Amino acid sequence: MQFLPFKNEDYDTMYEFMRPLWLETYGKILPKEQIFFLLDKYFSKDGIAHYRALGYQYRKIDDCGVCVFVERETDVYLDKLYLLPSARGKGYPQKVFAILQEIGKPITLNVNEANARALACYKKNGFEIVRQELIDLGNGMINRDFILQKR
Repeated sequence: MQFLPFKNEDYDTMYEFMRPLWLETYGKILPKEQIFFLLDKYFSKDGIAHYRALGYQYRKIDDCGVCVFVERETDVYLDKLYLLPSARGKGYPQKVFAILQEIGKPITLNVNEANARALACYKKNGFEIVRQELIDLGNGMINRDFILQKR
């Protein structure tokens, strides 16, 4: 598996790569307004520039996925991990987790409490729920997440 930094030109097309993945993942979980708000926040050119300036690293998983993470003082925060449907069930998450574990810190992440597929994947790979978090995004939008960690 290739786990490489994106090239600058790749950031220009990331929103369009992520859009169908987010609609598939969250279409039955979140209102469309919230999906597009979050897509813009994380994957617009300005959003990507903002998070990169904060130290977030964007990695391409072969040509079939995206991983975004940041090393923090006490852990590695896995912010995003998305795969094309054709890449699922092929062991990519396990390989990503192994790479992140090489940093030598626990891996922490948020997952929407209604995202059963992601929760099953994380639990299968040794992540445990440590708490629930409600994140007020404004305009009546709320993310209802579980915080998971793998030591």
